[in-house]
Amino acid sequence: MELQIHLDGTWHSCASLSLIDPERAGRRNAVRLQYEAEYAIEHFGAQDHRALSVRLPVNLATQTPRQWPAFLIDLLPQGAARKRLERLSEHSMSEWGLLERGAVNPVGNLRVCPTEPPELRPPSDHPGFDLEEMTGRGDEFVDFAHEMGATVAGATDTQGEAPKFWVIEDANGRWHPDDGSPRAGTRRHMLLKFPVPESGPRAADILRNEVAYQRVAQRLGLRVAPALPEFVKGALLITRFDRRRAAGKDVRLGVESLYSVADILDSAQTPLRHHEVLIALSRCLTGFESQMLEYIRRDLLNLAVGNRDNHGRNTAVLKELDGTIRLSPLYDFGPAFLDARSIVRVIRWEGEEPGGTHWNRVLECLQTRFEEVGVEQPDWREVAREMRAFGRELRSLPALMRDCGVDQAIIDLRHHEISRLIHELTAIETP
Repeated sequence: MELQIHLDGTWHSCASLSLIDPERAGRRNAVRLQYEAEYAIEHFGAQDHRALSVRLPVNLATQTPRQWPAFLIDLLPQGAARKRLERLSEHSMSEWGLLERGAVNPVGNLRVCPTEPPELRPPSDHPGFDLEEMTGRGDEFVDFAHEMGATVAGATDTQGEAPKFWVIEDANGRWHPDDGSPRAGTRRHMLLKFPVPESGPRAADILRNEVAYQRVAQRLGLRVAPALPEFVKGALLITRFDRRRAAGKDVRLGVESLYSVADILDSAQTPLRHHEVLIALSRCLTGFESQMLEYIRRDLLNLAVGNRDNHGRNTAVLKELDGTIRLSPLYDFGPAFLDARSIVRVIRWEGEEPGGTHWNRVLECLQTRFEEVGVEQPDWREVAREMRAFGRELRSLPALMRDCGVDQAIIDLRHHEISRLIHELTAIETP
């Protein structure tokens, strides 16, 4: 299997991947991975957007891990994308087969080299859809998007039956499924997201309030995409932060989930705690201390507003072209506590308690864990001060939520948890 990376406006072969035992084609089995020699010599030592993963700097060694490198799971189709591939093949597929066929147009700047590269196909002569035709989720658009292979293939932990689609807007304001091929006159690269039926009767409310939740995060100084999502006719249109146009070329930025950064191959079987995430991030992020504060503020806001869906694919690192690596803009941030599936927080702090958390104990645990592994210590006094200050900011959160358009019923439901968190954070003592 040939792996490719998008640099300087085009795809480059960068590595080869093969099964050591062709009969053992799942993620728990051994593989052989090697950067292409010419690519490795040119980019030797790179850990940024030129590498397969922050855990796999470019080198000349042949690696034979006993199980798949975790970055491959970011590319592996799941949910609706997996079911589409299995319908097309008319049988269930091994994970290796899914990777081979379904990782040709993922988020970020990596892909498995497709047998028929989209950029070499004749351009579609379809006139595209107007906005209401597309967001109204008519059968014609959905069928065409599936045919084009524009279903979002990246793995998620709670992706339901409602697929997500990559879409682009052309210069005439018409919308097209995005299969990864370049299209002249592209105005915007977007993600189209529909309510998940399994979320229950509040599914549309959850999706609609995601726009307002993003506004709240922006007003609190957290990193969000420059263009906030748009809720149109029951669907959410989200600007892709991994795609840009520069100097007339397509630019794809590297994206890697927290699970990949922390080397978690199977999130359902491997619990992950915030201290483990932060230790892994400390080894790759640019300006780690400020990024750590951003990470902590995001999770405190999750607790306040009820975004329980905090698994390791709902946060990622973004690898810029200048070599910097930072937390990606906030995404999949909404009132998940309304979801009928009773979503629970996946990543927790060591010392976090459902009935109330003593945050000084959390900070003490963090400091101990950092010392145990010998990574550079942040200024814990500053971290405590920032958390206490954030608690004071949250005093105005209900009014801010109202001002940003959050449903009043949601604000009322969060009142108790917001008050409790304010009390806990403002009680933090500087170590």
